[in-house]
Parts: sequence; structure tokens; C-alpha cells
Amino acid sequence: MKLARELERRLERLVEGVSGAIFRGRVHPVDLGTRMLREADLHVAEGPAGPTVPNEFHIGLNPEDLDLAGAPERLKSELEYTLHSTAAERGWRIEGPATVVISSDPGIKPKHLKILGQTSPGDQEPWGQLIGGGGRHANITHNRVLIGRADDCDITLPEPEVSRRHAIIHREEGRTWITDLSSANGTTVDGAVVSSTTPLRPGARLTVGPVSFMFRLVDQ
Repeated sequence: MKLARELERRLERLVEGVSGAIFRGRVHPVDLGTRMLREADLHVAEGPAGPTVPNEFHIGLNPEDLDLAGAPERLKSELEYTLHSTAAERGWRIEGPATVVISSDPGIKPKHLKILGQTSPGDQEPWGQLIGGGGRHANITHNRVLIGRADDCDITLPEPEVSRRHAIIHREEGRTWITDLSSANGTTVDGAVVSSTTPLRPGARLTVGPVSFMFRLVDQ
């Protein structure tokens, strides 16, 4: 709820700061953000690392609702921030950068929106790192990261004692968590066996099978 109120206030301030009538009283930026997130929620899919949603949304509006000639780039940026922040807060994985495209379509009725979400894989900035010995380290870029021996894992550890799909690191509700996927040789955090979803704090020592790392956030 706290995040939802913050995002709504950001979009409200966007309208207050715009010079000229971009939105003509029919569709409000808060409506765009709310509908986009509702669409994301409706398209949550269960992937190998957990719940995944589209990272790219195309929003169509009737020309009466939006004057594209005056639409600021800031609107697009705020909606992308809304998607990115909500995905991190809810523990949704997105496969690429949060992207929003807004277009005018006379075929859409006034006061109506057309929203299409799709997955467009791409590079994302790391938010965390696993620092190991011997120069071994891995960036954490997705909200949910699969660790294991298999080639399709986000972080691949080619060790026989590491299970094919060993563990998942994810962030949700402002915290980072680690879950062991019933691996053969287990996962520990600061020496404690991970038997259920466990908080992973900056500076913690994470051991995946025989491989040890120190977890850090990139801004710390």
C-alpha cells in the first residue's frame, strides 16, 4: 500500500508540473499506471524462477484523450518507474528493462485505453552481486534469479555438488530472499541451513553446495 500511494503521488505531481493541457480531462496518468499494473497482474506466468510478468507495455489512447505533440518524455519515464518498482516490490520477474510506449489511435473510443503487454528480453542494470573467491563473482540483474548447474540458470555454477536448479534469490517488499529448491547438498546463509525462504542481508555469506559468496547490494 505504501508503494502504491507513492507511485500515485508521483503521477499526480507529473500532472501538476506539466505546462499545457496534455491530458484533456478524460484519461489521467494515474489511470494509465493503474490499468498497466492490472494488466501485468492478469498476465503473471510461473517461470523457472517464479512469477514473471511482461516488461514492455504499449498503451493506446484516443487522440481526444492525449495530445502526443505535447506529451513529455517524463510521462513515459514515470510509467516505466511504476512498472519497475512494482515488479521489485511484488517479487515479479521481468526479462528486460521496463518499457512503456504511448501512442494515439483514433480507432479507440474516448475514455478508453488499449494496453498490450509483451516480453522483450534485454540487459538490466544489476541491483546485487555475489562476490566469491578467486575473482569469481556474479551480477544479479533480475528480480528473481535462478542459481544452479544447468546452462539455463541465470547464475550457472558448474560444480557436481550443485544441483541443476539449486536455489532462487529474489527481492520482494524491500528485502532480498533466498530459497533452496530441495537441492541435494543444501544452501546456507552465514552457516545456517536454508530450510524455507530466508532473508539475505547485505554482507551475508551465502553457500550454494560447495561454493561460497558474499552478497552485496550494488549501491552499498
